[in-house]
Formats: sequence, structure tokens, C-alpha cells
Amino acid sequence: MDFLRIVRSLEELLYEVMTWLVFYPKTMWRIVVRPTGMMHYSDAEQGDTPDEQYTDTLSPPLFLMLTILIAHGVGLALGAKRPEGTTETAKALFGSDQNLLIFRSLFFSVFALMSATTVVRRRGRGLDRKTLRGPFYSQCYLTAPFALAISVSIALSITAMRGTGPAAAALALAGVAWYLWVETGWCRLELGVGPGRAFGIALWSFLRAVFVGAVVLALVAALVM
Repeated sequence: MDFLRIVRSLEELLYEVMTWLVFYPKTMWRIVVRPTGMMHYSDAEQGDTPDEQYTDTLSPPLFLMLTILIAHGVGLALGAKRPEGTTETAKALFGSDQNLLIFRSLFFSVFALMSATTVVRRRGRGLDRKTLRGPFYSQCYLTAPFALAISVSIALSITAMRGTGPAAAALALAGVAWYLWVETGWCRLELGVGPGRAFGIALWSFLRAVFVGAVVLALVAALVM
């Protein structure tokens, strides 16, 4: 009986992983082409039962983590090396690709979290696990292309290949511009404010995330040195 359960679990795992090859590019395309539509889609999916959620796409947190995994693979292909630590803390954090990917996932999730908390508060709703879940999930969709652009630009900037600096800078600027653009549009729709105020809200959320991320990186740097 235990053997059969293991086999069935492997069957489900294999099927799930193979479906990513279909639904990952589909999800990415829909986010890039219709970002606000995917935000509404994610909010609507939260009202379904867990078995019926995101049946034709990837769930937002999974999509974000897979995007970071792909960006990591692109970085390795470009010749970017994994950070090497000299202390025990650094070795625990950077000693394996798994730990490094977890750290990067948590880092970029801060952007989704800051935007989600901003939307919940400005809607006048109490901030708790239930009210935050839907906005956080939908924000993960928007964060994924931004994380991909930033991760690949960093890989380009530290690779041994020559002449990649301008391309890295252009890609990073494009990623930030796209992210602020879609966040501004989302704030206009959700909060009913003008374009200038919507951009200010989106920029403030972005800067808060950058600040939190910088603090985290500073703490990590202090621990690993």
C-alpha cells in the first residue's frame, strides 16, 4: 500500500512538473500582455475552492519562484558565479543553489508584500491574513517579470563577458519602468485616483520595498563578513 502511494505521488509530481512547460509561458504571456487582466483573474480565483484555483495558469507564488529559478539558470548560463562565503553564515546562505533561490524568492516577495499592504490599507480594510492574501497573490504575478529583468541584469553585470554593462542597465531600467507602469495602472483602477496620484502611490510602495530589501541585504552582508 505504501509503495502504491509513493508511485501515485510520483505520478502526480511528474504530471504537475510537465504541465509547467505549458502553463508557465502561457502565464507569462498573459501577464506581459494583459497585466491588469491577470490581477483581476487572480482576485477572482481566490473565490474558488483550492482544487479549482488557477487551473489554466500557475499560481502566483509558484510562478514567481519558477521565474526566479529560470533567472538563476540564465545567470549560470551567462557565467555568473554563485557568491562564495567565508563565514559559517555565508556558507549556509550561499553554499547551495536551493538556499540562494529561497533567499531571492523572499527578497522579491517583499515588493509584492509592500504593494499588497498599500492596496489593502488604502481600501480602508483591516489588515489581516485574509484581506492580504488576495492582493499578495495578484502582486506576485506583477513581481515575476520585474524579478526576471532585475535578476538577469545583475547576472549580465557580473559576468566575465565584455560589453554587457549597457545591456544590463537597459534591462534593469526597462524592468523598473514596466513594473511602475503596471502598478500605476492597477492603483488607478483599484483606488479610483488620478494618474499622478496613482503613480505616487506605486512609487512609494516601490521605494518602501527597495528600502526593506536594502536593509535585509545590509544585515546579510554584516553577517557574512
